[in-house]
Amino acid sequence: MRQILSIGILTLFLIQIGFSQSIENFVDSTIKVDSLNVPTDLKQAYFPKEILPEVTTEWIMENDTTYSIKTKVKIGTYDEFVANWYSEHLHAMKEPLLFNRKIDKEIYRFTWLRTFDKPMTFRFEKRNEKYILYWKVLNGAGGYEPGEIEIERLKILTEKEWTEFTQLIGKADFWNMDLGRSSIGTDGSEWIMEGVNQTNYRAVIVCSPSQGNFFNACDYLISLTNLKILEKKKY
Repeated sequence: MRQILSIGILTLFLIQIGFSQSIENFVDSTIKVDSLNVPTDLKQAYFPKEILPEVTTEWIMENDTTYSIKTKVKIGTYDEFVANWYSEHLHAMKEPLLFNRKIDKEIYRFTWLRTFDKPMTFRFEKRNEKYILYWKVLNGAGGYEPGEIEIERLKILTEKEWTEFTQLIGKADFWNMDLGRSSIGTDGSEWIMEGVNQTNYRAVIVCSPSQGNFFNACDYLISLTNLKILEKKKY
């Protein structure tokens, strides 16, 4: 279970190093996919190595009552455990890869893995003047076996809804957010957001957010569906 540390005032300082996110760095025509760009090899990772480096965490004592956490990307590494975990669920969802080829549209995908609850993904696409939200729910659990697809839906949306979402993701400064997964807990949730357009691809991870611009952007996608999720389950 997540450990709650109550040592005075806990302040988190996250210091990480970014990588280039040009789609040119990730395009790979050797990856075997079907007509929908879903990988046919179950061992194929959904994230390029440069996007998911290992992260080290160090506790620093500021004074008798205050601690800070310093996280740092380990250059040239790949968090294979996390990549395999996330990819296993995306394979079960039969989701397309987003980094392996150039596209003529813009896509954001929020993958939501809660330890004890059903895995979900929400993929918002814009192509020309068409806006479509796809969502899928598995019958497994985010921290365990993914299970199989239980719900698969899509919804035609409007430019207004796309604009509202992209404003939220802009407030979160998505394209400049830190890379890698840093977490001080065990159980909780993984909020994984990918974005791709004609020039860039990026994936970022936030563990168990409860507020803030990134949380609001992800929560907005959930609100656009017909899923009924209790607020206490939005962890």
